[in-house]
Amino acid sequence: MDHATLKKLFQDRDKSVRLFCLKCMLRDRLDNVDEYILEGLRDGRPEVVAASMKAARLTSNPEVFGMIITYLESPNTVLRSEALYAMQGRSQQAIKTAVCDFLKNEEDASLLATGIKVIGSFKSAEFIPLLRAFLNFADERVRANAVEALGDIETPETIEMLKVLVSDRNNRVRANALKALWQRGVRFGLNTLPEELRSPNTRKRASVAYILGEIQEERSLDLLVGLLNDISPTVRNRAVLSIGKIGSARVISQLVDAFLHEDENHIRDAIVKISLELSQDLALARLTEKFAQEENPRMRAMIIKSLGRAADQKAVVLLAKALRDTDPRVRANAVESLGQLKEAQYSELLFPMLNDSNNRVRSNAATALWRLGGTGAILTLKQMLRSSHKQMRSSAAWALGEIGALQFSDVLQDLTNDADPDVRRCALKALAKLSKIT
Repeated sequence: MDHATLKKLFQDRDKSVRLFCLKCMLRDRLDNVDEYILEGLRDGRPEVVAASMKAARLTSNPEVFGMIITYLESPNTVLRSEALYAMQGRSQQAIKTAVCDFLKNEEDASLLATGIKVIGSFKSAEFIPLLRAFLNFADERVRANAVEALGDIETPETIEMLKVLVSDRNNRVRANALKALWQRGVRFGLNTLPEELRSPNTRKRASVAYILGEIQEERSLDLLVGLLNDISPTVRNRAVLSIGKIGSARVISQLVDAFLHEDENHIRDAIVKISLELSQDLALARLTEKFAQEENPRMRAMIIKSLGRAADQKAVVLLAKALRDTDPRVRANAVESLGQLKEAQYSELLFPMLNDSNNRVRSNAATALWRLGGTGAILTLKQMLRSSHKQMRSSAAWALGEIGALQFSDVLQDLTNDADPDVRRCALKALAKLSKIT
């Protein structure tokens, strides 16, 4: 957006117009926009004021931040929160004083935690006494943020304080203390981590998995691989994320093995995504190998589904192979995954699937082709709607809802009177989606 358009639009007091202008200012990183930010801060409507505070990152104007400071006393919790975020990293004395005063009077623990985070962004030793006072606060978010803030202040005093906090009762406080010490080159407390992994406390094990990812040492990988079989999904997920942070491809085989034993969809997706990030070629080689060896069609289908969610273009070779699988679930997932690559060049792989014997494969192919710009899929859906098989009619109704084909509203309306309750249900859901589009 250019300045002339911005000036013209911002004269309109319509809330949606002003919100659009403020978002565009941020998106386009416009300069010389102080007058609009100030006007937005005076607007009075909370949504506009909050958007103006977000836009304040484009300026260092003292007048702007003088107005933002006043919102620290607003009865509106959201506005107090946005005011704090706007001050993060701003080291003007007026802002420092205002945030300190805020922390003395605020009662909301969540806002106190945010305020402590803002104090930490100043990275100044002058705030050590204030941060020390919050180390005994009841809310763990406040205490953990105070520890993190202390970790950013490089003085001998804070090192000694962090060493004490390594033994804190709260796992997040301990994690932040260990991480801060490690970033200073102090390995204090790390020798206790293997023992903590044997704790029956899930949060403690998850915390250790987090710390191992933060310190990013190659020798931590074996501990993290062991956590891929943990009883807790939280711990397993954190282990996968931490392996990704360390960035070593040597455990890709173990990650793929863990995929085959994982019950949680989001963890399976994370395993595939991170494996591809560590080494695209090696990850695809291992997944292709597992796909070829796997006798359980459900597992083959899951591999293909997670690959689709990763949206990796190099996966197309394996996805194309899956289109010829004997199991319809695998073929349906392969069709869906190819559609998620959002490349029109793959349409030639999808067109033959419109004639598949399975209703789900056909409807997925029609949906994917429509989104890739192909209208030929409509003929297939018309045929499915006239089918004597209820599964075909149900899947066609689902597909029409997914692609948002408004011209089929009447057809879907007729399907709500279908003899089969499953077909009626699918038609009603599709109509509900179409109503949102209109």
